[in-house]
Amino acid sequence: MADELTTRPTIETVLERIIAFENRLTSRFGQFETQVRQRFDSVDERFTKVDERFDRIDNEIDRVASVAHSTKAEMLTLRADFRELRTQLREVLPVPQPS
Repeated sequence: MADELTTRPTIETVLERIIAFENRLTSRFGQFETQVRQRFDSVDERFTKVDERFDRIDNEIDRVASVAHSTKAEMLTLRADFRELRTQLREVLPVPQPS
């Protein structure tokens, strides 16, 4: 009977410590989960911003390609015009004679 009186508070103390440990562990896991969630939210925001930047760059590249294409077309037109002008000048201007 004496053993029972000395061990009962010990078992209750151990159970209280286990429960306290569980509460601390649960609290820490909750904090960790919150921190991880915040970190992932931050990373998601950064990825969203990077995606937006890539979209803007993509649009700008498309604009540059369009300008390059139209410039090339204009250059080809100018070349054709210069050829035509050269032909017309040869018809109109006298051919220089060697001296």
